[in-house]
Amino acid sequence: MRIISIFLSMLFFSSVVFAGALDDVKSAGKFVFGLEVGYKPFEYMDDSGNLVGYDIDVANEIGKRLGVDAVSQDTNWSTVIQTMYDGGFDLILGGMTATEKRYQRVNFSIPYMNAASGIIVLKDSGISDRSDLGGKTVSAGAGTPQLDQLQISAEEVGISYNGDIKSYDSDAVAYEAMRAKRIDAYASTLVSLLEFAKTDDNFMVLPFASDQWAQEYTSMAFTKEDDDLRNAFDNAIRDMKSDGTLAKIQEKWFGQSFIDTLPDQAPAW
Repeated sequence: MRIISIFLSMLFFSSVVFAGALDDVKSAGKFVFGLEVGYKPFEYMDDSGNLVGYDIDVANEIGKRLGVDAVSQDTNWSTVIQTMYDGGFDLILGGMTATEKRYQRVNFSIPYMNAASGIIVLKDSGISDRSDLGGKTVSAGAGTPQLDQLQISAEEVGISYNGDIKSYDSDAVAYEAMRAKRIDAYASTLVSLLEFAKTDDNFMVLPFASDQWAQEYTSMAFTKEDDDLRNAFDNAIRDMKSDGTLAKIQEKWFGQSFIDTLPDQAPAW
């Protein structure tokens, strides 16, 4: 009997902790989303010190449709998932690429952006293709899928890099390292690299794709237990796709719409 009572108590406790996230958001009048500032054009500080970007506009639009405020929380990207589980924010909305490894810990929304990868190099580097990276010092963002992609790519084209693949906590630090010739190439999402290359003519962006990794998409991430809030966000994204709002936000920040490339099902493995 005591065992049954303990079991029921645990069941009740878990329902209190994990159920009703959407109700909590509506009761609080806001949702808090985690991101790392400095990932242009998804989230960055403009010249006036305001946080702007694609993710900010998307979050504000979803908040409007849910009838609540959207509040951002800057965080360290390499620990962003754990910080969410520790209660730092309700969800991750920060240009996150949906991957199988991340899916082991989170559930994803339906995609709201394409997340194809690219590589940025200096124009005078002599690098014009991923096969030219042999013997070079390469890098990617900490906790990003590009770290694994660089390793897969080296094995696929039969090259070895100069030492271990380096990781950086921000794109800005990586670009400075490249200017200082401490690294030769940096892998990230194609759209973010193209955005940076507009600001510095010394850099160029190369495509970075392989059949060894699947087409990639940008999704919001939620705890495994948080289905009600995720479903609400999925519905908002679908409405934004169907009424043209998401396309307009993409055209504002990327110069074109990627709506036709986005599936209507959440990434899952």
